[in-house]
Amino acid sequence: MGSPHMQQSSAAATRKINALQALRAYAAISVMLGHGILEFHTTKGMVMPFNEFPLIAGVDIFFVLSGFVMYYTSEEMFGRPKAVLEFWRRRFIRLVPLYWFFTSLMVAVLLFLGNHVRSTEFNLWNVISSYLFIPSERPGGRIAPVLSLGWTLNYEVFFYFSFGLLLLFNKRNGLICLILSYLCLIVVSSLYNFSSVPVRFWGNSIIFEFIFGVLLGTLRVRVDLQKSLSFCLAIFLLGLIILLLGCNLEVPRFVKGGLPAALMVYAALALPLSADRKIPGWIILLGDSSYALYLCHRFVLRIVTIFFVEVTVPAGGQIFLYVFMTLSGSVILSIMVHKFIERPFLQLFSSKKRRYGKVKSSIIGDASINALN
Repeated sequence: MGSPHMQQSSAAATRKINALQALRAYAAISVMLGHGILEFHTTKGMVMPFNEFPLIAGVDIFFVLSGFVMYYTSEEMFGRPKAVLEFWRRRFIRLVPLYWFFTSLMVAVLLFLGNHVRSTEFNLWNVISSYLFIPSERPGGRIAPVLSLGWTLNYEVFFYFSFGLLLLFNKRNGLICLILSYLCLIVVSSLYNFSSVPVRFWGNSIIFEFIFGVLLGTLRVRVDLQKSLSFCLAIFLLGLIILLLGCNLEVPRFVKGGLPAALMVYAALALPLSADRKIPGWIILLGDSSYALYLCHRFVLRIVTIFFVEVTVPAGGQIFLYVFMTLSGSVILSIMVHKFIERPFLQLFSSKKRRYGKVKSSIIGDASINALN
């Protein structure tokens, strides 16, 4: 028999963490609202009435969540034979098919409805690099794939690749190598102006947000993090306050976005079991659909924006109607995509039985961006 502490930790490790799905829902909707409000004001030629960063920083939550989920669901794979390929296979199945689907949809829009696209144009290398997750410059100079939202996935894939390689080592050495290699990349990239687009892109300090999540994962597997509900709410609000106060500061993104995100993820992990079980099913469904929501909401925004250009809407209620239409449309579409496209993709590509992390992956919701990432 194990010690009471080990039994408690084991019980905590095998329960489903609904709060993480709720946090995914919050992050995905936050990003969508930030993009929507910015799109509205840009289309109208209006200045944004506030800094949209606290909304768009839902991406930072996804990066921290991704670091946590990757470590938590894979910590038993360190040093095991064939663990690297198994890890990459799982990541490919989870991330790539749905992203390629929406990337292909975006390419089709550029080819046949290009006059309705505002800031993207067809470029062969940009299209090819988008499918390969290689950062590339658009003709206008912006580093982004053909589906602009995919810039976050270029960071995700870089993290998956590097994390997978470190599974060749034991847990301690692997984590040390991961942290030191990311620090070196950030420092060197900040000191030298590299001409290579991928090096400049991946050398951004935002990649350290994945490390925040990994560190939370190492903490989660060692101790039971459950605290009182009031404590968790206080930590979450602290993260939100720091995010709001720091959004205008000229500091690295992993500071003004990553640190608040880490506090929010910690608050979700520390939520007591009694409160976690009371999270409504519709919120968990939104969390399950958050990756689809992240990938599809730009299409909804553009359709609604075109509608607002063609149809006269009373000026006083434009922004409220716009937000309502884009939010409801994106949520409904994402749930449909999740049920009728994403799930079938996962079933199709997951015919091979998982060898590692089967229990943890199923209870935590094996979806790193599910948005955000």
